[in-house]
Amino acid sequence: MILPFALLIAAQAAGTTAPAPGGADCNAHMVEIPVMVTSKGLPKETKVKICGKVGQTEADWARTLRDALAKVEADARMSASVKEQIVGGLKLEIANLPSTGASAKASAPIVGTRPESAAPIVANTPSPILPKVADAGRVEYSALPPMPAPLPAATAVVAANAPPPLPAPKLSFHCLSTNSIGREGPCDALERDTVVTVKADEDLPNGTSLRFLRRGDNRAEVDLAPLRRGQSQRFALPAKVCQGVTGSRIEIQVIRATVKAPQVVDTRGPYELTC
Repeated sequence: MILPFALLIAAQAAGTTAPAPGGADCNAHMVEIPVMVTSKGLPKETKVKICGKVGQTEADWARTLRDALAKVEADARMSASVKEQIVGGLKLEIANLPSTGASAKASAPIVGTRPESAAPIVANTPSPILPKVADAGRVEYSALPPMPAPLPAATAVVAANAPPPLPAPKLSFHCLSTNSIGREGPCDALERDTVVTVKADEDLPNGTSLRFLRRGDNRAEVDLAPLRRGQSQRFALPAKVCQGVTGSRIEIQVIRATVKAPQVVDTRGPYELTC
């Protein structure tokens, strides 16, 4: 890796591109990853720059990018928001390398998947116990379980204390699987190695986040930086979304912060998930 990892972090923190060290060749191989950060409460776009070595082959360049990806993922000092953007940019660059997508797709093992919703097969299921019938044909209702206690009546005080609903921000979602050949497009389906790009179609204020629900279970949340109209933020699909399953369905909730409690203002999906 021609740009040392410590220098890469310094470039990200300073908001500038670091000069390439001796032996670097930015003309042959170079990648600039845009990163959205917050400086003094305002959104600011900076870039992380990585250059190749003089005479470096395409295979060597691919190893340089993968080495940088591994080091960024293992860095515990980097903020989660910045790390997700750099990881997403590196995965996107690796996916666009010549023959990288084809080789990844060819080498991927074919694994049979069973969605979470598949109903289990139960053998010798006992028949339901029916209430006893007396000689006169009357049902012994005393054999049935007692009725549940009535729920407390809702009061107008609860509704009055609820914060007014906030409008949903105008956002566009685009996805790219780094494990297949193709361009970035609509998020019709999500995979373990998917890179998600969120574009602001209007000014996006601070305090907006995305919540990933797997069949109603909150698996992960991603904070969005304040974005001006036309700006975008890119991140890799959180690893916890695929944890413990090979296939499922995902919904993405758009969350906006309020003084009292976060508020769900929009829901996207459901999307098919392949892990």
